[in-house]
Amino acid sequence: MILSGMLLPLDEGPQWIRVLAQFNPLTHVVEAERDLFAGQIATPDVGYGFLAAGTTAVLGFVLGLRALHASTD
Repeated sequence: MILSGMLLPLDEGPQWIRVLAQFNPLTHVVEAERDLFAGQIATPDVGYGFLAAGTTAVLGFVLGLRALHASTD
């Protein structure tokens, strides 16, 4: 959660944290939420946020099904 910028703003953080945060899908979801709360609907951050949330949901669903299938065999 620290690397997402949800608890602390990343703008003031060290460069290495900002670089690592770009690989965290939650970072993009948080940025999208900030834009949506500000009333900015058609921004690149909102698109990246929806893409990150959808990808994470699909990946979690697939991995969860695989784990469930493996535990029942």
